[in-house]
Amino acid sequence: MGALRALVLRAPGINCDRETAQACRLVGFETDLLHINQLLKAPEKLLEYHFLAIPGGFSYGDDLGAGTLLAKKLKLHLGAQLEQFVAEGRPVLGICNGFQVLVRLGLLPGNQAEPPCELP
Repeated sequence: MGALRALVLRAPGINCDRETAQACRLVGFETDLLHINQLLKAPEKLLEYHFLAIPGGFSYGDDLGAGTLLAKKLKLHLGAQLEQFVAEGRPVLGICNGFQVLVRLGLLPGNQAEPPCELP
């Protein structure tokens, strides 16, 4: 088995991505900082990682509510990959605003309700 790989997601307004990446490296992950636009161009790239971290800050300025726009963007473009990632038991960490994104996506364990960012 190769080295464990972590993906730290970057997006407008996220401001602790470098610290999160450093923490992942300190615990032994090979870590990539990847801007959401790069991931949207190649959604299957998500499945190359063992761990996903969505750092804190104010993604997209939180103009539509905490984590809402980032969650909608992830759901629209990476919904299938995120569902597979979680279904396979790969850990996802949401820090501050990143946790709000996970709530909006409906990715928290035991969440049987419809995700708040359902698309029409």
